[in-house]
Amino acid sequence: MPPPTECWYEGRAMTDSWWAQRPVLVTGGAGFIGSHLTDALIAKGAKVSVLDCADSPDRLQPVMDRITYLHADAVAWDLPAAGTERFDVIYHLAAFSMLTAAERSPELTYRQNVMGIANMLRIARRCAVTKFIFTSAGGLYTNVPKYLPIDEQHPIDPAQGVYVMTKRIGELLCEEFHRQYGVPSVVFRLFNTYGPRQSADFLIPALIKEACERGTITVRSEQVRRDFTFVQDMVEALLKGAESDFIGGPVNLGTGTAHGLGDVAEHIARLLGAKVQCLHQPAFGPSNQVCNNARARQVLNWQPAVSLEQGLAMTVNALKEQFAVSPT
Repeated sequence: MPPPTECWYEGRAMTDSWWAQRPVLVTGGAGFIGSHLTDALIAKGAKVSVLDCADSPDRLQPVMDRITYLHADAVAWDLPAAGTERFDVIYHLAAFSMLTAAERSPELTYRQNVMGIANMLRIARRCAVTKFIFTSAGGLYTNVPKYLPIDEQHPIDPAQGVYVMTKRIGELLCEEFHRQYGVPSVVFRLFNTYGPRQSADFLIPALIKEACERGTITVRSEQVRRDFTFVQDMVEALLKGAESDFIGGPVNLGTGTAHGLGDVAEHIARLLGAKVQCLHQPAFGPSNQVCNNARARQVLNWQPAVSLEQGLAMTVNALKEQFAVSPT
């Protein structure tokens, strides 16, 4: 697969004085959100290091000559003994994030997601960072919402699965390192991020892939509703998390608008000339989930700017070449 070439930040954001030459570490930076965050940090003039275990970081190929790539495991990596450059901001995105795979491999998931953040918080303490930013999950909230939209006071249920349990432990570790050692952390709970470069193991790319390869999209239930946030908006929130004076969390990141899976499938189908088939079967996860993003708007001065229609169009345009389909 050729590396993606889209980058909304290149040539758009001039060097930002706050970020100029600021040393930043992004763990999991070869991944979906991490690669977009890396692009944005480069465009703002930051001095970016990416820590990732990917042997071939395809998503980063266009910017490899502008970053320091640390090919390593976040669980075991350590600062060099001498001549270490202090990181001022650490974004910890590295995680074992496949929900079903996490259930099949709990030991690996706990190793990567719990021991990984513990090690990176230790490094953040040694560096005396200005900010440590951790991406947790909106999936922590109960599958059957007590009320909508879901704010940060809504009940959570970490026992719903291995992945969300590890994310909750990561949140608690951030709290403990702040209480014990003063590590200034921000915990974000992300709701359903999508966009170019995302793996077809996730919902929206999977629907696009099916439309491209079969000419149809199959959904289990049209009634399921989710809050989908385009990756460009999510990256803007992550940047503001470092720039702001806010420390703590959790802070929900989502659009505040829910969309039915049937509507999402129909929109993708129109863009690709495909048809939609509904199985009318129970779907995995919550039947209705929408984020209350009031706290993010307040503490970050952040508001999502990309509509679902715009985001789907950009995602389809980027991924249809990957799935070998000509424009319709």
